[in-house]
Amino acid sequence: MPKPEILDPQGKAVTGALARLGFAGMSVRQGKRFELEVEGEVTEERLAEVRRAAETLLANTVIETFDVRVEPAPASAAEDSDAEVNDAEDNRAEENAAAENEAESAEEAELTAQAG
Repeated sequence: MPKPEILDPQGKAVTGALARLGFAGMSVRQGKRFELEVEGEVTEERLAEVRRAAETLLANTVIETFDVRVEPAPASAAEDSDAEVNDAEDNRAEENAAAENEAESAEEAELTAQAG
């Protein structure tokens, strides 16, 4: 996200549009987001490497702040379509199994630029 002292004309335009559409009391700062898939286990050393990559290339640290966070890898598209075909009880069982598999599989490091 742009640092607070940096002008954000896109965010200001979106804030105005939201107000005109009746969404009062909201203000927007527009930034960018990178999602990185990390092979293997996400260790503290690996996260430090991702932070160095963000600081070196992905973020313009003169005018932007950034945050690194880890989220589970998303389920595959094939698993999603299979779930739609099954009934509700089967869906719950598959979601529980998918959640367990996601916890065991490689995690996805997500770099999210945020106002800090």
